[in-house]
Amino acid sequence: METPQIRPGAVSSPEPKLRVLAYFYNAAEGNLAVQLLTGIGIPSDRLGVTPPDQLEGGQGMLLSVGCPTEALQAKAESILRKLGGEIHRQRG
Repeated sequence: METPQIRPGAVSSPEPKLRVLAYFYNAAEGNLAVQLLTGIGIPSDRLGVTPPDQLEGGQGMLLSVGCPTEALQAKAESILRKLGGEIHRQRG
């Protein structure tokens, strides 16, 4: 295996990302949330899904949403709440 090259230069850290975590008791509501969130402009590569078979009890869905702006974060939270998700904010 080759040694990776190290290039000199300053590395700026990216601005902390806004993230919303939502737990759904019903996975169908979580699936609908994914569709609606991509519809409002949240990139699909910023959505993280923990399916029911990986959760304790085997029921529900955990959805992690990376929001590029605070305006999209507010819209995402509103959608997630309307669908019955338990909301938790995370920064960083």
